[in-house]
Amino acid sequence: MSQLYPIFADLSGKRVVVVGGGQVAQRKVISLLDSQAQVLVISPRLTDELARLHRQGLIDWRQRVYQKGDLEDAWLVIAAVDDSNVNQQILAEAGERKILCNVVDEPQFCSFQVPAVINRGPLQIAISTGGLSPALARRIREKLQDEFDESYEQFLAGLQELREQVKKKYPQNQVKRGEILAKFVNSEALSLLKAGEIGKFRQLLDDYLKI
Repeated sequence: MSQLYPIFADLSGKRVVVVGGGQVAQRKVISLLDSQAQVLVISPRLTDELARLHRQGLIDWRQRVYQKGDLEDAWLVIAAVDDSNVNQQILAEAGERKILCNVVDEPQFCSFQVPAVINRGPLQIAISTGGLSPALARRIREKLQDEFDESYEQFLAGLQELREQVKKKYPQNQVKRGEILAKFVNSEALSLLKAGEIGKFRQLLDDYLKI
């Protein structure tokens, strides 16, 4: 297997088809909705949570098994059914339509892999084993979650505020902007947040905002 090319996709407003209505499909759908995708679920049955999402108008639902043609206008497809024959049919149609396809737990039927992800606001850390061991990817994610805790989300919010300020103050001086932002990133700001010193972090950020 060739090495995968890492990429973060913007799914906002894009049509994504999820084949399957069980717990695995549910996890995929929730993640897709977080990315603001337009989700169509194809399955005879849904979990209670997926049924709730459908009633609220957050997902579309075709109450039947997959049929060829279901991938029309889709940007990508995720197959979460325990049937290799169906998975191969989905992969074939995806190939014909040049649509990205992921078959859960069957990397040989995938044109892309879904990594284990740590989300800290705008910060996303993705871990992949190329589909060989999702369990190992999850284990690595669990170890990294402690190091990259919620303080990173607060830090990035402050960094965004500073970035917007220096862009206004130095619109024609990219070097100056880069120097200020790099200095802030390498300051004690993150350590202050990790120590729970929110007030001191805010004061430090205010000092940088005045530069």
